Amino acid sequence: MTLLEVRDLAAGYETGQVLFGVDVTVERDEVVSLLGRNGAGKTTTIRAIVGADTPHVQGGSITFDGHDLRATRSHRIPKLGLTLVPEGRRCFENMTVEENLRLAANHVTDPLAVDLILDQFPELAAMRDRPSKNMSGGEKQMLAIARSLVANPRMMLLDEPCEGLAPYIVRRIESIIEEISQERDVTVLLVEQNVAVALAVADRHYILDEGRIVDAVSTERLREDETLRQEYLGV
Repeated sequence: MTLLEVRDLAAGYETGQVLFGVDVTVERDEVVSLLGRNGAGKTTTIRAIVGADTPHVQGGSITFDGHDLRATRSHRIPKLGLTLVPEGRRCFENMTVEENLRLAANHVTDPLAVDLILDQFPELAAMRDRPSKNMSGGEKQMLAIARSLVANPRMMLLDEPCEGLAPYIVRRIESIIEEISQERDVTVLLVEQNVAVALAVADRHYILDEGRIVDAVSTERLREDETLRQEYLGV
């Protein structure tokens, strides 16, 4: 069953158009990655889906579980069951781990219990009273994912969750994504520049280049097609 459907999406900024007819479909319970070089339009796509102030959507349709997201105010989208873990973590620096989680719980109708989330993230449970400004980048990324999970989503969008993290933290983020998908039945659309991460966790992949989807491939094909990876991903 299709959960997210993006059709013929065109979007951009005051400086110019960035996306040109982007089509992305995600089925329920899938983990799908959106791959591309820097500047390909990956983050623009994600931000357009959740109705961020920028980019400006110029055309196309965005549907989540039958709801027209272009006609939905951005603050209501999490209540439909779609949440975003943004690039750069964006935790509330002066709030503790627990305060960050409880704040997220206050903005949705049916949140998961904070203690239940902390059980899944023992690293965060051990620092529940620590302000996020005193956490490492990897710890903040776990908090950002946990904060999104508090909203009890049916689907999560993750924007570059492994950017700038040490390899052992990347492995932990990979395991968290797998747990979210397999144990909590949360569908995932993952924006990632680290192709190895996408290969480790995603079922299939869209490749974005200069604002256009140039291919949609299985994990097996992406792993085996070196020419495709080098041309569009540089790996």
